[in-house]
This record gives sequence, C-alpha cells and structure tokens, in this order.
Amino acid sequence: MLIDNSLVNNDEEAPVTKSPTEESSEAKKKGNDNKKNTYKGVKTHTIHLIDGEKGGAGKSFVSRGFIEYIQHKNLDFHIVDADSSNKDIEKIYTGCTSAFFSDDEKLHKEADKIFEMAVEKSVLVNLPAQVYEKVTSWIDNNSLIKLGHENKIRFIKWFVCTGGHDSVQFFLKSLKHFDNGLTHVFVKNQGLCDDWNYIEKLDEYKDAKSKYNFTVMEFPKLAHWEKNMVDRLQINFTSASSYKELGVVSKQKVKNFLKEAYKAFEETGLVQ
Repeated sequence: MLIDNSLVNNDEEAPVTKSPTEESSEAKKKGNDNKKNTYKGVKTHTIHLIDGEKGGAGKSFVSRGFIEYIQHKNLDFHIVDADSSNKDIEKIYTGCTSAFFSDDEKLHKEADKIFEMAVEKSVLVNLPAQVYEKVTSWIDNNSLIKLGHENKIRFIKWFVCTGGHDSVQFFLKSLKHFDNGLTHVFVKNQGLCDDWNYIEKLDEYKDAKSKYNFTVMEFPKLAHWEKNMVDRLQINFTSASSYKELGVVSKQKVKNFLKEAYKAFEETGLVQ
C-alpha cells in the first residue's frame, strides 16, 4: 500500500513498542526458521530412500504421499524417480529427475548425482523393486555414510512393508547391515495389511526393536475404488480431493487419507 507523504506528520515518530505477545511470536518464528533443515542442532540435508525391495509393496504410493506432504509444508526438495520401469512419480509430478542404479561402473554417475543433489538440498528417491544390493553397494563402495557426515548429509531409509514374512526379513537384513549408521523407518502399509500382531510377536522383530534405533510409521489406506480412480486418472491426491469426476463422498475419502498421511509423516519428526 502506498502512503501520501503530504498526509504524514514529519515530526520525529515515537518508537514502536511491541507487546510481549508480539515479541514472543516473532522470537518463536525466528527460532522455527533456524530449525529448518537441522538435525540435532546441526544444519543438514537428507537423502530419503523409499524402499521395500518387493514389487507391489506400495513404494510409489508412499512416495506420492511423501511428495504431497513436503509440498503441503512448503519444503524445498529434489524429487528423484529411480524406478525406470514404471516412472509413476514422473508421470504425476513435474520437476522430477530420473536416476538409476547399475552394476556397470560406466553408469555409476547416474546414482552419484543423487548425493550431489543433496549437497544443495534434501532429496526424495523413489526406488524400484529388487535394488537392495545395488543401493547397498553404492553406499558402501563410496563410503557415503562417512562422506555424508563430512558434508552434513544423512540417509533415511523408509522401508515400506507389506506385512508378509519375507518383506520383514528384507527390512531386518537392511537394519543388520547398516546398524545405526543409517536411519530406518518401518512403514506399515495399511493398504496391504491391517493386522500387524504377527509381525510384532516375531522374536527377530522384537530383538531388532530393542537393538536398533528405528522408527515405526503407519501409512494409511486409501479406499480401493478411490485409489484405482486416482491411479487411472494419473493425478495427485490433492487434485483428486476436488476432482469433478469424483463424488462428494469419494473426495472426502481422499481428503481424510491425506490428512492421516500428513499426520503420519509429521509424527516421525524426520522430514525437515
């Protein structure tokens, strides 16, 4: 808004005194700004690996929820779709970068660029199925955990579990290999399994829970018909919540799903 200077008293203005409430609010905002992209008080970026090893575990589905959460929070991320077979992420979200993991040394740079991106800002990587050995070799052979510490970059693996025994074994294998050098999140995909008592009672799972510092997250289920419609239309969840082809109840189901997904990510405290 422009002010006509002819209407302004040119006498010296009295200093503006802020109320304690205003000062507290500004201090809190400043403090929150300083906490962005920090981990344990240190400014850092994160490489978020959305993994699951098995095909059909829901990795891309969780990645989509993750992307919309960071958009909802106005967080600045690089988005990488490393699933060259489906490209589910690239089809729906603009600005994605393609990458892939290969045994061919001449193509290693395709994965290396993920780490280079993380020097600038945090990265979300949607991994394909059956890539555990290649990703593990990439991290180990390049000493990326150590290099990450030196460059203020950390890794978080979000392991999407189907609820099946073999899926849990893949998770435990990753935990054992990386120990606490790489943060793990055990993502319970509620869309594929709604009873996790069997998993919770597994001796191996209970032992791992006491030995390793991993987070457990419940990723919500989106109703079958609405999920199929969103997939068929190849639109994001936010667009689906107001899409004309969906009925009022269906739109509300998508809104409820997003609300639950956002809450689940928020409660981990790992997305900054």
